[in-house]
Amino acid sequence: MRTLSAKKDEIKLRELIDAAREEPVTVLADGERAVVALSPAEFGRLDEDDRVRREAKARLRETITSAQQEADERGLTEEELKRLLADES
Repeated sequence: MRTLSAKKDEIKLRELIDAAREEPVTVLADGERAVVALSPAEFGRLDEDDRVRREAKARLRETITSAQQEADERGLTEEELKRLLADES
């Protein structure tokens, strides 16, 4: 990741755009990270990764809820569930 410093407006917009097309660019202001510039392709990739994670998390929650409901319907106690989950056979 490339880093540019924003001292006294010395970053040229064209330089930032060209650099961000190649790799993420961190811009420093007063020595601290202020912004990160990304290409549209990189932003899209990160956004897609985030969407996939959110969907997987939602499916996992649904699976856990379904398993809890089924365990409740069968009258399984917490202790019985622990025993069943610990069984490696």
